[in-house]
Amino acid sequence: MADYFSPTVVQPTIPNADMTSLERLLLMQIFESEPDGDGGLYFFAEIMPAELIELPIEALRNALAASDGVTSETATFVLDHIKNIGEDDSDVEFDLSMTSWEFIFQDIVKRSATLDHVTVVSAFTCTRMRPDGFGGMAILITADAIRGKSTEDILGEFLEQAEHGAAAAAPCFSSHVLLCLSEEHVRAEIGRLVETDETLTTIAAGAVTDADIRAGCLFVVEQTDLREELGSAIYSAALAAIREAERRSATPA
Repeated sequence: MADYFSPTVVQPTIPNADMTSLERLLLMQIFESEPDGDGGLYFFAEIMPAELIELPIEALRNALAASDGVTSETATFVLDHIKNIGEDDSDVEFDLSMTSWEFIFQDIVKRSATLDHVTVVSAFTCTRMRPDGFGGMAILITADAIRGKSTEDILGEFLEQAEHGAAAAAPCFSSHVLLCLSEEHVRAEIGRLVETDETLTTIAAGAVTDADIRAGCLFVVEQTDLREELGSAIYSAALAAIREAERRSATPA
């Protein structure tokens, strides 16, 4: 059995003064942290950022009260999770596998007088040398946008450049993209789904952020195995190439 890891570092150090009590509480559960200097925290994850966290309801309410008056997506996110909490419940569980934590850092950058961006770099590693077990991801978070690229994205760009550049003339070098999961297309599909299916959700399509869409795409990419489809495409292309060669050979010069 192979174990997959994504050790992660966040730069720069996040000043304590720039975080609300609620943001600090959540980030310290998602990441490991160390004090850096007199007034900040260095966030990192030796194995991977936590996708499932559990916090005492009392701690959350205290952090919300201490953060009162500061507008943030983090407060909205937490309030949405605790609004239906039962009287006998003492803890709240947050499943981050279908969302993202980038919005927390973006809120911090928006308010900060010293930070104009936050970067997050993750390595993808595996305990066995599996071809899908290695790579990485870099994310740039600014007040206006959250941008990210994986090593697979970068290699795809290199291949695209090579195919349409001088290297495209090299024999057996071209690659052909059969499927591309576009965040723009996902955005359009969200609008169509919300408009046509009233039972799907109570939120408006505009409430789904770019970070939500990116997290959804990354989740689907991680969970989808297209090796069977790729094998079928390779087989069909091989047969088509053979037929093309036969046709060319049969055609008089």
